[in-house]
Amino acid sequence: SGGPADSPLFNRAIQGVYELGSVMKAFPVAQSVELGLTNPNTMINTQGPMQLGRFRIRDFRNYGPALSVTDIMTKSSNIGTSRLTQQIGATRQQAFLKELGFLDVTGVEVSEAGRARPLVPKRWSDIHSATISYGHGLSASAIHLAAGYATLVNGGYAVQPTLLKREGPAPQMAQVISARTSDQMREILRQVVVRGSAKMAEVPGYLLGGKTGTADKQKPTGGYYKDKVMANFAGAFPMDDPRYVIIISLDEPVETSGTIARRTAGWTAVPVTGEVVRRIAPLLGLRPAEVEAPAPTAVTAVRN
Repeated sequence: SGGPADSPLFNRAIQGVYELGSVMKAFPVAQSVELGLTNPNTMINTQGPMQLGRFRIRDFRNYGPALSVTDIMTKSSNIGTSRLTQQIGATRQQAFLKELGFLDVTGVEVSEAGRARPLVPKRWSDIHSATISYGHGLSASAIHLAAGYATLVNGGYAVQPTLLKREGPAPQMAQVISARTSDQMREILRQVVVRGSAKMAEVPGYLLGGKTGTADKQKPTGGYYKDKVMANFAGAFPMDDPRYVIIISLDEPVETSGTIARRTAGWTAVPVTGEVVRRIAPLLGLRPAEVEAPAPTAVTAVRN
């Protein structure tokens, strides 16, 4: 009895596919900006609940009648990204996620990668477009997520994950978003750490940026558990000249320092992310930027 993930040999980073939660919100935001439908300051209707057919989409709390595109990310609005995907349309959304690699196996050079095909809806309806925009309805691996975030912050070039050391620069891949959109996404992701749901991941001097995601955990028999989640953080650093993507994923985390148990990524995956960056950045040879008082929040793009 049991499933493949019960095996100690199961490769969760490459072989496991999961609904990833709100870390996926970065992709409809980037696509909307790239298509010229919005910019980081565009105000979007977030009045809730949002009705799609017989379904209602709600936010974690009431964020008021409208949020800027940047604040859709910092506050993590489900309604906000659902509104963006309505403008984008299901066909363009699906094509964009395919360009980012989310609809195919990763091609990483291990045998189990070929068995890690993302789980996508058979019929990409309007409600699927909405739920996929905030990380439900599509299951992918941590490697898919890392490659997607690398594309968002590296100038917009698609990334082919590999375990092989390359001599010289990586082969040039297709440009999925423009360099300008990539610059804007780095600033938006930085704001999530500076003043949004990932504040506890801030490490002075390393300009981390990223997005949190808390996904209800699926039952093997269908449906979702009421009290179990997958908590994720996806991001990159340093955001003025990105060198590394970081993915932290916790299965059924619980934080118990307070009077009630807390499971969201902001309380679980985010503090872990900050501690990981604090410890590994010096080992990677990254020197912290000078920290002013108060520390600047803007990200200035650096070109080689």
